[in-house]
Amino acid sequence: MSEAVYGAKCTACGAVSYPRHLVCPKCRGEAFQPAEIGGEGVVLTYTDVYALAIDYDVRYLRLAIVELDGGLRVTGQLLDEEPKLGKRVRTTVGVVRETAGKAIYGLQFVPA
Repeated sequence: MSEAVYGAKCTACGAVSYPRHLVCPKCRGEAFQPAEIGGEGVVLTYTDVYALAIDYDVRYLRLAIVELDGGLRVTGQLLDEEPKLGKRVRTTVGVVRETAGKAIYGLQFVPA
């Protein structure tokens, strides 16, 4: 089972933020509606994180900042054994962690 990942779309100017902000970074508006995050984009940067909490079952996580085709920049887990800057990826939603027997879903990127 997968779930969706949502950002916030400003009702005043239409700008989408992810993660959500209390105030729109573009127009300073304070009213938002949910906006599903998804699509394709390019890898701007990535890193491997080894300093994980003790309850992680994996040795490291590869995180990336991706610029989606609409211009929104988002951060998520990069599931790619051969990452490259500028590589096309598409968003997915998957389990990024399990805690207390509960699956935590988040944004993931796979090669397009």
